[in-house]
Amino acid sequence: MSALADRPHRRSATNDSRERSAQNVAPIVAAVDGSAASRAAIGEAVRLAGELDAPVAFVYVRRGPAGFFGAPVYQHRLTKQIARAGRVLERALAVAKSAGVQAEGEILEGSPRRRITEFARDRGARLIVVGSHGRKLRQSVSTAVIRAAERPVVVARSGPGLTAVA
Repeated sequence: MSALADRPHRRSATNDSRERSAQNVAPIVAAVDGSAASRAAIGEAVRLAGELDAPVAFVYVRRGPAGFFGAPVYQHRLTKQIARAGRVLERALAVAKSAGVQAEGEILEGSPRRRITEFARDRGARLIVVGSHGRKLRQSVSTAVIRAAERPVVVARSGPGLTAVA
């Protein structure tokens, strides 16, 4: 496995003085994946951050490519996943920046439910914002996060009459 996959990847859309002043404020953790539900979560997290004067930590959790195809295929898929995650986080950070909200983004690997809730706990998050895909047959990430989180969870939905940002 590449060293790139072993560590979280961090991106930021702040200036240094604002970042230092907001380090003591509990962030809002928002899970993103590039879907319409994720765009709704970005919009809701940025709105709440503006109202609560809190920073946002956007988290993209990737499961990782299967390694049974061998190193070249694994590395190619890993590179594609990291690039996609970076694009999703850059869009989220742009939304936060345009709203004047301090934000950062991280790429994590593993189970989305577990990693989102661990990240929120480790950061002392004020709340978690996730999108809902409206899955009916299997448990959704949003439902799993609600059940596992030790803090409030806001579920943002996109759809008719609801606005998705980004």
